[in-house]
Amino acid sequence: MDVFKTTYLARCADLGIDPLRAVSEALKPWSKDATGSPSRRDKSSIQKLDLTSQSLSVKACTALGAALADDVVFTHVTLADAFLGDDGCILIAGALKTNTTITHLDLRGNSIRADGATALGQMLKVNSALKSLTLEWNCIGIWEIGIRAIADALSINQTLEELDLRNNKIGPQGVQALAAGMKHNTTLRRLDLRWNNAGLIGGRALVDLMKWNMVLEDIPLTGNEVPEDLSSALFTSLERNRSRHIQEQNTRMQSNHYSQTIQTITQTHHEALQTLSSKLASTDSHAQSLQQRLASASREISESQDAYRMIEAKYERMAKEKEEMEEILTRERTDSRRLISELQGQLLTEREKRMKLEDTFEKTRGQETQKALELEASLREAELRVEVLKRDKTMLLEDLDKAREKEKSVNALWEEKLQRTETTHHNKLRALQEAKDNEIAEKARKHEEKVRTLAHEKALIEEELDAQKAKALADKRHWMDKVAEAESRSRKEEESRRRELESQLDAITRQRDGLQSELASQIHTHAQHLKGHETESKRAQDQRLALHEQLSDLKAQLVHAQSDAAQIRARLDETRKEARTTEEKRASLESDLSRVRDELVREREGRKVDLERLQATISAMDATIAKLKATIQRKNEELEERDEENELKMKELQLSINALMAQRTRKHHSRVTTDLAQ
Repeated sequence: MDVFKTTYLARCADLGIDPLRAVSEALKPWSKDATGSPSRRDKSSIQKLDLTSQSLSVKACTALGAALADDVVFTHVTLADAFLGDDGCILIAGALKTNTTITHLDLRGNSIRADGATALGQMLKVNSALKSLTLEWNCIGIWEIGIRAIADALSINQTLEELDLRNNKIGPQGVQALAAGMKHNTTLRRLDLRWNNAGLIGGRALVDLMKWNMVLEDIPLTGNEVPEDLSSALFTSLERNRSRHIQEQNTRMQSNHYSQTIQTITQTHHEALQTLSSKLASTDSHAQSLQQRLASASREISESQDAYRMIEAKYERMAKEKEEMEEILTRERTDSRRLISELQGQLLTEREKRMKLEDTFEKTRGQETQKALELEASLREAELRVEVLKRDKTMLLEDLDKAREKEKSVNALWEEKLQRTETTHHNKLRALQEAKDNEIAEKARKHEEKVRTLAHEKALIEEELDAQKAKALADKRHWMDKVAEAESRSRKEEESRRRELESQLDAITRQRDGLQSELASQIHTHAQHLKGHETESKRAQDQRLALHEQLSDLKAQLVHAQSDAAQIRARLDETRKEARTTEEKRASLESDLSRVRDELVREREGRKVDLERLQATISAMDATIAKLKATIQRKNEELEERDEENELKMKELQLSINALMAQRTRKHHSRVTTDLAQ
C-alpha cells in the first residue's frame, strides 16, 4: 500500500493535480465507526478501491493508472459512472496489463466506445489475473471494431470468468463475433447480454457456440428479441454445461476422497504386513504370534462390522436427506404457486386501476362536452335576444314613420276644416299638438333607454361569454394536464410493474434451475454412495479371503508345531469356532447387503419417478410463465391501442373546439360589422 500511495502522490505532483479524496480515504488503515471513534478497517475493505461517480479527468486517470500498474494491494476496483470515456479507459486498461492482483473491475456507465473497447481487448490478451469485468451501460456495440477486439481477446484469455455487457447496443454481428471468439475459451462461465439487440442471427450464433463451448453456464438474453425456440435450445445447452461442471466438481472431490482412503488403507496394510513379518520372525514366540494374529483377525472383523454400521448410517442419512429434499421441493412448489397467484392478483388490480382511469377520463370529457354545449346554447340565446331587440327597434321605427305619415295625411285632410274652425278650435288643436309631441318624445326617450339597456346587456353577455371561454380554455388545459399526468403515471406504474414481474419471473427461473441442479447433484451423490457400498462389500470379501489364507497358513504352521499340541490345538479350536462365527456373520452381512442393494434399486426407481414428476411440474410452471408473459404483452398492446385512441379523440375534440371558436369569432365580427353599418 505504501508503494501505491507513493507512486500515486508523486504522479499527481508531476501532473499538477490534487489527489482524489476517495483514493486517500481508501489508503487509510483506520476509519471512523458509528460513534465517531477510529477503528481499524478489515482486510476485505482495504482491498477494494471504490471511485463511483467521481468524474475522473484524463490527468486523474493517468495518475491512477500509474499507481495501479504495479499495485499488489487492491483486488476490487470500481470506476462506475466516473466519466472515463475512451481516453480514461485506455489509460486504465494500459495500467492493468502489468497488474497481477486486481480480479474484479467495474467500468459501468462510462461512455466507452470503440477505442476504449479496443484497449480493453488488448489488456485482456495479456492480463492473467482479472476474473470479473463489468461493462454495463456503455456504447461498445455501436462500432463493430470494439466488440470484435473484445471477442478476439476472449479467444486468448484464460482467466476471465464473468463478463457483463448489458445495455451496450450490441447488434447481431457483434454477438456473432463474441460467439466466434468464445469457441476456444475455457474459463468464461457467465456472459450477460441483456438489453442488447442479438435478434435471430445472434441467437443462432450463440446456439452454435454451445456446440463447441463446454464451460459457459449462464447467458441472460432478456430484451434481445431472441426467438423462443433458440432460447430453449440455449437454455438446454447451458443446463448441460452446469450439470457437467457440478459432476466434475463432485468427481474431483470423490477422487480426492478415494485417493486419501486408498493411501490410508495401503499404509494400514503395510503396517499389518510389517507386524506379521515381525511375528513370524521367530519360531520361539510362535504361540504368541498366533494369538496376536487371531486378535488382529478379530479386530478386522470388528472393523468390517464397523464399516457395515457406517454403511447403515450413511443409508439412514441419505434417507433423511431425501425427505428434506422432498420437503424443500414441496415448499418451493407452494411458494411458486403462491407467487403466481399474487402476480395474477396484481395484474387484476392494475387492470381495475386502468379501467378507473379510463372511466374518469370519459366522465371528464363528457363534462367538458356538456359545458361546451351549454356555452353554445347560451351564446345562441344571447344572439336570439339581440336579433329580437333589433326587430323590435325596426318595428318601432316603422310605427313611428307610419304615425308621422298618418298625421301628415290627417293634417292635409282636415286642414280645410281646421282652417274653417281655426278660430273655434285653435286652442284645442294646439293642445292636441303638444300632447302628440310629448307622447312621441316620451316614446323616443323610452326607445333610446331600451336600446341603451339592450346594448349594456349585450356587453355584459359578451363579457360573460369571454369569461366562459377563458374558463373553458383553462379547464381544458387543466384537464388535459391531468389526463397527461395520469397517462404518464399509468405508463410508469405499468413499466415498474412489468419490470417487477420480469424480475420475479427471473427469480422463479433461478429457483427452478437451483432445484434442478440440487436434484441432479443428489442423484449423482446417491449413485456415488452406491458405488462406495459396492467397493466396501468387495473390500469385505477381500478381507474374508485374506482371513482364509491366514487361517490356512496357521493350520500349516500348527502341523509343523505339534510339539505344543495341547495349547495350540485348544486355541486352534477356538479359532475355528470364531471362524465359523465369522462365516455366519459374513453370510448375514451378504444377505443384508443384497437386501440393501434391492432397497437402493427401488429407491433409485422412486427417484426416477420423482424426477419425472418434478420435470412435469417444471414444464407446467414454464407453460404458466409463458402464458403470463403473453398476457402481459397482450395487455401492453391493448393499453397502447387505447392510448392511441385517446390521443385521436383528444385531437378531434381540440379540432371541434377550434372550429367552434372560429365560428363564434366569425359571428362576432359579422355582428360588429352589422352594428357599425346600422
